[in-house]
Amino acid sequence: MNLSAIIRTIRDHNHLTQDALAEKLHVTRQAVSRWECGESIPDIDTLKQISALFGISVDELLSVERNRICQCCTYPLHNIEELGTEADGSINTDYCIYCYKDGAWVDPNYTVQDVIEYTVPFMTSPTMSAEQAREYLEKLVPTLKRWRKE
Repeated sequence: MNLSAIIRTIRDHNHLTQDALAEKLHVTRQAVSRWECGESIPDIDTLKQISALFGISVDELLSVERNRICQCCTYPLHNIEELGTEADGSINTDYCIYCYKDGAWVDPNYTVQDVIEYTVPFMTSPTMSAEQAREYLEKLVPTLKRWRKE
């Protein structure tokens, strides 16, 4: 997703008009419109403001590719629409929306083993057996943020 689409998605997700977003960022509504149309981009200070205001990193705003996964279930975090959300509606970049929504765990009783068993079928392929997927997940899942014992 490009920056113009990300800004529009963030604005829509937070139920803001272009005017309301412009006011929060101390810019004109026309500036927001130009960003969303891809005619211009925010300056670095404004990108930092957007980042702080909506809890999304500048890297994510600029679509810097990273191999990010949900820190609960290993789901790939490629699309902003699939990122978890906090109770105030801001984005949580550590978890997917299938695990963490509105500031709470979708299934608070899920265990590490539940995650592994649920995920194995999605990883099974001609090049990876269910046993190999389970072995891989048994090493990876306990190290993820939600399950780490600190």
